[in-house]
Amino acid sequence: MNGRSSQIARNASTGKPENHEDGRWTLLARIAFRFCICYLLPLGLGCIFIFAEVTFRHSHAAFWKFYSLDPWYKVLPWLCRHVFHVQKELRIYPDSDFLSGYLQHLFELIMALLVTAVWSILDRRRHNYRRLYGWFTLYLRFCLSITLFMYGFDKIVPNQFGSLTPSRILQPVGNLTLFEMLWTFMAASKGYTAFSGALEVLAGVLLILPRLEILGALIAFLVLTNVVVLNLFYNVGVLVFSSNLWFISAFLAAPALARVLVLVVSRHAVVLRPTAALSERRWINRGIPLTVATLGLVLGLHCATLSLGYSATHKAQDDAIPYPGAWTVDSFVVATTGKHALFTDKIAKEMKVAEGADQWVRLYFENRLHAPPDTIYIELKNGTLDAVRIKYDATTSTALLSDDDDPDWKVVLTMKPTGKDSLELSGTVNGVPITATLHREDLSRFPLTREEIRFIQDY
Repeated sequence: MNGRSSQIARNASTGKPENHEDGRWTLLARIAFRFCICYLLPLGLGCIFIFAEVTFRHSHAAFWKFYSLDPWYKVLPWLCRHVFHVQKELRIYPDSDFLSGYLQHLFELIMALLVTAVWSILDRRRHNYRRLYGWFTLYLRFCLSITLFMYGFDKIVPNQFGSLTPSRILQPVGNLTLFEMLWTFMAASKGYTAFSGALEVLAGVLLILPRLEILGALIAFLVLTNVVVLNLFYNVGVLVFSSNLWFISAFLAAPALARVLVLVVSRHAVVLRPTAALSERRWINRGIPLTVATLGLVLGLHCATLSLGYSATHKAQDDAIPYPGAWTVDSFVVATTGKHALFTDKIAKEMKVAEGADQWVRLYFENRLHAPPDTIYIELKNGTLDAVRIKYDATTSTALLSDDDDPDWKVVLTMKPTGKDSLELSGTVNGVPITATLHREDLSRFPLTREEIRFIQDY
């Protein structure tokens, strides 16, 4: 047994933590670690702010009060205008796929490189950062795990992708954007969605459990690789944030990935290095990881509770829908004709409504996740959907419609059921009298709404 092995054995027998200040890292390893500290540290803070968003999503006032503490809200406008010289107005949202989000991370990258250079000069005599590595990985494991809990439970419940709403079922595939196609694909199979969420939760649990963190990092790396690829090729607007999570998982999994690669390629036995001790004191080495694990699991249960509560609230809102389902227009009579009789010029331009094509084709009374509960959708002849607000008075059967994009657009309709699946509308749309008859679509006729898992495929 060599001297190094003998020292490890003696420390193990006496319960004394190994001295991880022994040994020299290569120059490249030291510089790379300094850069990772400088770049990944704020990314972990971003995870905490996103977690706060989920925690406070039932209370917008509480959420914005907390989220406004993010210093980037105050720094980004100045940074975009005076450092990057962007003169147009930008949507300011940290860690987003807006231009402001990319400029934010470009600035963070530049600053990380500069700080790394200065740090490398001032601390050039240090041999390694094993103890700092232990503390830093513990911090990143916690930040990544609570984020995986947040997204994982939202898939298991499921909340993130919702369900197949009538508008999703009846929209032609060719009218879907790549983003809408992915959301429909995921919503169509709750089993697959729950499975993907379960892997995220599993990775989150393993990441914060002592002795299982390496396995958790490997699972998180594989899961997040798939997430980033989906976000990239389906134009999902969280590519920046998901890439940040991937960078964190790659940093945590890198030591194990390197050894797995050696094992697969060379087929030689590999040994994982022991985890660096956080301190010379045994109670710190045991107590801090256990405290972080306990806090992480508590926050994981908190995420599960939030997801279940959000789902229950959403289901309760279904009862408030006056005429749930998809209603196809059989007849639509407009008393006045004109360039855009039923829409203001602003809405007509936004919805790309051609002259004489402003009549309605279908109405969708559905409760979408992540949308206000008082929203219905009007389908036009060009296939676009206009999301409008509705205030329905059941005593008078009167509905008031409005559009957030133009407060001048107003609709007053009387809704009269003429049968179980038939409806008659009368009133004014943008000041123009209209009458219409509609029938409710039978969505059970579509295979996508009733197909079950089959193990024996008899065609």
